[in-house]
Amino acid sequence: MSATSPDSEPTPLDATPLPAPADGVGSAGVDRWLLALVASHVCLALLVFEPTLFPGADAGHYIVLGEALRNGLGFRDIHLPGMPLHAKYPPGYPLVLGVTGWVGGLQVFKLVSLAFTTGAVWLAYRIGHSIVGRGTALVIAAVVAVSPVMLDYSHRVLSEAAFTFLLLLAVAATGRRGRWGVLAIAVATAAFFTRTAGLAVLLSLAVYPALTREWRRATVVLAAGAVCVLGWALYQYLAQPSQPGYLQQIVLLNPYDPAAGRAGLAEFPVRAARNFWRYVSSEFPGSLGFATIRRGTVAHTAVIGVLLSTLAVAGWVQTALRRVTVPHLVTAFYVGMIVLWPPVWTDRRLLLPILPLLVLWMGAGVGALKARHHGMGLGMGGFVAGGVAVASLLASAVVVPDRLACQSSYRLGHPCDRDNYSEFYAMARWAADNTPPSAVIANRSPATFFLFSRRQGDLYRYSPDPDIVLRGLEEMGADYVVVDRLSATTDMYLVPAVGAHLERFEIVHVIGGEEGTMMLRLLPVPRTAMAIPRP
Repeated sequence: MSATSPDSEPTPLDATPLPAPADGVGSAGVDRWLLALVASHVCLALLVFEPTLFPGADAGHYIVLGEALRNGLGFRDIHLPGMPLHAKYPPGYPLVLGVTGWVGGLQVFKLVSLAFTTGAVWLAYRIGHSIVGRGTALVIAAVVAVSPVMLDYSHRVLSEAAFTFLLLLAVAATGRRGRWGVLAIAVATAAFFTRTAGLAVLLSLAVYPALTREWRRATVVLAAGAVCVLGWALYQYLAQPSQPGYLQQIVLLNPYDPAAGRAGLAEFPVRAARNFWRYVSSEFPGSLGFATIRRGTVAHTAVIGVLLSTLAVAGWVQTALRRVTVPHLVTAFYVGMIVLWPPVWTDRRLLLPILPLLVLWMGAGVGALKARHHGMGLGMGGFVAGGVAVASLLASAVVVPDRLACQSSYRLGHPCDRDNYSEFYAMARWAADNTPPSAVIANRSPATFFLFSRRQGDLYRYSPDPDIVLRGLEEMGADYVVVDRLSATTDMYLVPAVGAHLERFEIVHVIGGEEGTMMLRLLPVPRTAMAIPRP
């Protein structure tokens, strides 16, 4: 990686025509190289493209919410009994799916994600160009284009790709003169209503003009941010007053195990330190193609992560000492936010939105080294850029054969889903043909089950008490229960409840053998002298 001299002023994003850069790369050359990088990202994304539905509850939920909006039913969970208003995810990404759903289904949704990540590559260059110059900006865009995590989310029907694009677009918009504030605020608002982590962008846009003593602009942005945050919070309270929001989940030790209790004030510094180390030692290098903790090479990954993170921190500090910009603030606020979240949420998908900014600061760090030790800086830049590129491409190359086979199998009508999800989808299709349309079916992923079965249902309760789980099924009005293999929570909560109340359940269908997926009928309470028989 290379960078402009620290004594040179960064080129503003809206400068036209662009002056010739110090590294000798002409404007036309930059356009051709950038176009090549964007095209490379698209080609790589198509090579690692997965045509199947992403195995997770969120993807199905987003699609169902989009369907509700498209059909004029409002922002509702139409897969739940009673079709209540939805109050967990902001409406931005479901609205995108609702509109694009008029064009096509799952594959169109995936191509929309690819469009967002492709836009993110272009924006990574634009933001990098304003801070470290053309040459380094091209290297930054190249790293982003081949990043395994960026390629992964280019075909997932999840909000991360859209949020990444909007976050970067809001940052890029702050580089425009004149009425940039209106554009930046509008995009930041869209980012917030795509993922509430967009609060980091709104906060940055409010703090930046305050640092430059533009009090009127700071007040406007702060007011706009307050309207977004308080308005969404009020809607959540009115729509689902009993549903815990993200703030309530953040204070839990484990949102998937409420019995574990809440985190005290003393726990948050410890949590932040642990999460920060996890990101540095695993998720950050893993996002760039290096082996992760999950593959057992902890020591090597940690060393690489520390080196890359040190470069990023050095670049952030070196450029901030010259002039604090919105990218600096977004990075700081966003990192501060995600390290405070429960450790079970720590994942590279949360790092994805600011990965281009982290790569930018790495480039700036190499530039600072080059300014002090020219030969060493050039060598370090080439080593880092080459190493990251090789690691990223190798990480993608490993999965290409399986992905191409999956694409071929999908075209022949044989989706290459994992066995546990294949059984789950098959059970949903069986339910569509063998249960009444009014049947309520409890399961681990109700929205996804609804997509394949058109049967409403809800998630069983997360409680170690079998009686509480059973009571939740009764209050839901469940007629059937699916014992699946999607998540450990099924074995933790549902299976013990069934085992403790065997007289209340009977098997009606099994897929995959004894260790597979089964559907149970929930029987009425056994008759007693005082009980009223169920019709």
